[in-house]
Amino acid sequence: MPGRQLGLLVVKDVEKLITDPADEDKIPCWAEIWPAARGLSRWIWDNLEFNGAEVLELGAGLGLPGIVCGLKGARVTFSDFNPLALKLAAGNAARNGLAAYEVLLGDWRDFRIEKRFPWVIGSDIFYDPKLNAYLQNVLDKTTDSGSCLLAAHPGRPATFAFLEELGRRRRVEEQRAVVPVTVDDPYFPYYEIHVHHIKFK
Repeated sequence: MPGRQLGLLVVKDVEKLITDPADEDKIPCWAEIWPAARGLSRWIWDNLEFNGAEVLELGAGLGLPGIVCGLKGARVTFSDFNPLALKLAAGNAARNGLAAYEVLLGDWRDFRIEKRFPWVIGSDIFYDPKLNAYLQNVLDKTTDSGSCLLAAHPGRPATFAFLEELGRRRRVEEQRAVVPVTVDDPYFPYYEIHVHHIKFK
């Protein structure tokens, strides 16, 4: 981030974590720092101050966007369905100086939490129509009037469709931005990350 260098513990060989390629739950998507996480983090760094507000990160993985929220004054709850992801997210939070954070083990298909947050964030999580129905329930459980959702993705049609349907189901105000992201990949080095800032009314 401009003016601040972050250090993250990452998985050296993600493929070694794949125990069953046929089982989507066994694919370690959480072990990558996705371009959407980079784009969302940069947008948060440049645009927001949380002043002690609570933030729930859905599908936290290695925790980059949540860590940036913490550095911008949020009290962060990192949530993921994989215990190892939460261990790494917590380690990365501590590594970057966060003191006020929590972890929550939760599967979107049975997300057990009785708390609403002023901010919910997710980077590249609304990509699978099969899971999006469950994520709708998660958002209904965790947001209220006045809550905000930050969602980032690299232009996925399923994500646009999900967020449009969200706007039909609930009263929202939405602002959009596009953040360019460059990664160290010889085949796909450049991404345009779409950031949706949605406020529930």
